Amino acid sequence: MESQAGVALVAKAFQILDLFQASSPTWSQAEIIRKTDLNRSTVNRLVRFLAGRGYLVQISYSGRYSLGLSAIELGNRANAGFDLRANCQAAMEELSAKVNETVVLSAFDPLKMIAVCIDQVESRKEGLRVFEKVGSSFPLHAGAAPKAILAFLSEDAREEFLQNQLKRFTANTLTSKKEMRQDIEETRQRGYALSKEETYEGTVGIAAPIFGPLGTAIGSLAVALPVHRATPEALTTIAQQVLCEARSVSESLTGAVE
Repeated sequence: MESQAGVALVAKAFQILDLFQASSPTWSQAEIIRKTDLNRSTVNRLVRFLAGRGYLVQISYSGRYSLGLSAIELGNRANAGFDLRANCQAAMEELSAKVNETVVLSAFDPLKMIAVCIDQVESRKEGLRVFEKVGSSFPLHAGAAPKAILAFLSEDAREEFLQNQLKRFTANTLTSKKEMRQDIEETRQRGYALSKEETYEGTVGIAAPIFGPLGTAIGSLAVALPVHRATPEALTTIAQQVLCEARSVSESLTGAVE
């Protein structure tokens, strides 16, 4: 019973910490109580505990709380020790062997709201092949890999991004807010994103999101292929394989088991 109570208390502490996001960096105790439905004494006790260990800090002029230096240091240590490329290497190799097309791994940059290609396994097929330069980036509305990320961000983050002017890269790039919202909905229903010549002419992409511990996309796993090989049957088969590998990576990162 003591062990169960301790685990429940830890869960409540993380429930409070998870409130502190880039879109809502400060909270009052009253707001924390309303948002979490925890009772006042529990919130008061946990906030004082977290503040005492530097994970929260009270802002003197407002009385509100923000993440403290201990939380920032923990995040920095996590970033230093987390290598998305290394965590996805086996899945990329397996996917490449199954589809024999170029496999692309992209990471989400939340500050610039872009998808950055951080690794690829090139197709070994003879004839026309698709390549993506490692380090290249696209905004979240252009191409399968970025759109797979955008569709599985929080609703607030998606809407904030859609307030920007959407740059056109080819004649097929989606630049209408209405078109993008429809595409996002279709992507969320399917579980993966599709693009046809949205960033490069002659190229088709299929991408599925990679989820982090908070349940939103931190990257995507994609297959890129020439448009003449992108038959409906091929796309259906590839999409299921991309989904399978992306889900496997997400489960390993989050500890989730279906």
